[in-house]
Amino acid sequence: MLAASWDGEAMEATIHGIKARLEGTGMDLHVFMCFPAFGLDSPENFGHYNIFSLPNLNEYEGIIFSVNVVHGYEMVKRYFSQVLSVDIPKVSLELEMEGIPSVISSSYGAEYQLVEHLITEHGCRKINYVGGAPDHPDNVVRKKAYIDALTAHGIEVDESRIRDYAFVDVNGRQAYADFKELGMEIDAVVCANDAMALGYCQAAEEDGKYPPEDFLIAGYDNDENSKGFTPMITSVDKDAYGMGREACDVLLRIVAGEKVGLLHAHEQKPVLRGSCGCYSEEEKVELTTTQLRRLIYYRVKEENEYFDRLNGVRQNLALSDNEGLFGYYLDETLTKYDIYGYCMCINQSVYYGTHQPEFTWEAGYDEELYVLGGGRQGVREEESRIIRREDLVPDYLMQEDETVHDYIFVPMQKQGPCLGYLVLVDATCVLPRRMLLYISATVNNAYYNLRNLENLRKMNKRLDNVYVKDALTDMYNRFGYMRDGYAMFEKSRVYGKPLMVMFMDMDRLKDINDIFGHSQGDNALILFSNVLKKCVADEKIAVRYGGDEFLIIGSVEDREEAEAFKQKLEAELAATNASSGLPYPIEASIGYVLTDPKGKDELDDYVKQADELMYEVKKKNRKNRKSFFES
Repeated sequence: MLAASWDGEAMEATIHGIKARLEGTGMDLHVFMCFPAFGLDSPENFGHYNIFSLPNLNEYEGIIFSVNVVHGYEMVKRYFSQVLSVDIPKVSLELEMEGIPSVISSSYGAEYQLVEHLITEHGCRKINYVGGAPDHPDNVVRKKAYIDALTAHGIEVDESRIRDYAFVDVNGRQAYADFKELGMEIDAVVCANDAMALGYCQAAEEDGKYPPEDFLIAGYDNDENSKGFTPMITSVDKDAYGMGREACDVLLRIVAGEKVGLLHAHEQKPVLRGSCGCYSEEEKVELTTTQLRRLIYYRVKEENEYFDRLNGVRQNLALSDNEGLFGYYLDETLTKYDIYGYCMCINQSVYYGTHQPEFTWEAGYDEELYVLGGGRQGVREEESRIIRREDLVPDYLMQEDETVHDYIFVPMQKQGPCLGYLVLVDATCVLPRRMLLYISATVNNAYYNLRNLENLRKMNKRLDNVYVKDALTDMYNRFGYMRDGYAMFEKSRVYGKPLMVMFMDMDRLKDINDIFGHSQGDNALILFSNVLKKCVADEKIAVRYGGDEFLIIGSVEDREEAEAFKQKLEAELAATNASSGLPYPIEASIGYVLTDPKGKDELDDYVKQADELMYEVKKKNRKNRKSFFES
C-alpha cells in the first residue's frame, strides 16, 4: 500500500479492513506511508513521497494506492511515475487514477442527503459552504452536491456563500470571520470536513454563537474529534474499514485473473447529531454533575498523558548527543506502545558521511543501509548491522506465520534530503491522533540534529589534526606538544609518576640536503619520524619540535626503563638503515631526563634540560662520525 495521509484514524481503519480481507491468503501488508504538506513542489513533500521509491514493487502481488491528499496523484505522476507503470495489479482508494480500478466513496450522494436534510427537515434556506482546496477531488464532488441540492429545492446559489480553503481547522475559523465580515444571515454551514467544522464552531463560540441554537453545522469524515465536541458534529461516515476491505477484494480478484470495472462506488451515510439539532441517543443521556466532572477529569487526564508522552519523546531524543543514547531513548519511546517491533534504517552515505545531506529530486535510498536501534516484543537489539535495501527490514523483524502482519515504513527526511526510513511492525495503534506523524517528525528532527553534531565533531577532529599535526611527518607539532604534552605532565604530577622527556636532533640533515637534495632531506625526516612513531606506545607522544628536532614524552617507571626505550629506538634506527638501501644513514643525537612529579620545574624546563644533554652527545658524535663517502 502506497499511502499519503493525515487522517490517522481513517488510515488505521483502512489497514484493518485490508488485513481482514487478506486473512487466509498467506500475505502480509507493507504500508509505505508519508505525511505530505500542501504544495506540489515543496522540498518537504518530495522528502515524504520519496518513500514510494523504496520498495521493489515487482516483488509484490499487487498495489493499493491511497494518495487522495492534495496534489498526491500529481506528485506521483510527476516524480514517481515508475510506480504507475510497474506491471502488477493495482487499485486506487478514494481517487480516480487513469487506467487503474478505483474504489470511490460516494461522497456526492451522502453530501446531497446532508444538505437536503438541512433544507427539508430544518427549513434552512441560507446555507453556506466551507470547502477544502479548490482542485481537490473530494472538494469538487462535495461542492457540486451542495449546489445541486440547493438547485433541486429551488434555492438560488449565492457564490458569496461559498468559500474554498485547505481542509484544516484554522480555515473554519477564517470562514467564520469572512462570513461575519460580509454581514450575511446564515441558517446552516456545510463544511467539506470535520476539522473545518470544528474550527468554525470554535470561532463562533468566541463570538457568543453556538450550534444548534444560532446556526446549524455539518462536517464530513466522522472523525474522533467530531464525536468528542459538544454538541457532537453532524457528519458523514466514510466507512474507511469497509473501503479498505473492498479495495483489497477488488485487488485480489484482479490477481486471480478476474476482469473488473474501473469504478467501484462505496456507499457513505450521513450521521445526524446535535450540531444540526438531531441529537443522537448518546447525546440525549442526561449526566449528573458528578458524572460530568468524572468524564471531564478522565478526558483531561487522557489528554495530559498524550501530550506528556509526546513531550517526553521530544525531550529525550533532543538530549541525545550520541547514537547509543539516541537508540536507547527511541526504544524507550516505541516499546511503550503495543507494537511487535521497530527499527531505523539509515542511508550509509548519511551515517558515514561528514556533510549535510544534499537536496535531490532523485530517489534517495542507498543500496545498503545501517540499522540503528531496533527491537521486538519489548526486547532491544543491541547488535548493529547492515541490511540491503531490497530486504527492507532486518531478519529479526520478519514473522513467518499464518497471521496477516502489517509493516509500516515512514520516511526519515529533513526537507528534501533523505536520511533513511523508520519501520514499525504490527503498529496500527500509533496511527490515531497523528501519533505516528508526531513520532516520525520528532525522530527526523532529532536524528538530523544528531548527524549534524556528529559531522561537526568529525570536522573539528580534522581541523584539530591540521592544527596539531606536522604536515610532512604526521607527528604532533608544537601546538600538539602544548596541548597533549602539558596534559600528560599535569597528569603525572597528580599520580606522582615521572615522565621521560627525550630530545633528539637528527645528525647531518644539512649534509643530506646539500649533497642529495631537499627531497631526500624530506625523505630522511619521514623515515626518522616513522621510527619514532613505531616505538611510541599509547602512553607516549612523539613531536616534531621544529626542523630536525624531535621530542618524545611519556610515562616510565624509572631511569632503567627510559634507557631501555632509548636502546630500542637506536636498534630500530639501525634496522631501518640496514634495509633502506640509501646512500646515507638516518642518525640522531639523543638526550633525555626524567621529571620529578613533586618538583617545581615545568615541562618546558625539562625539555630545555633534555636539549642540553642532547647537545653534549651531538658534540661527541661530530668528532667520531665519518663522512658519508668514507669507507
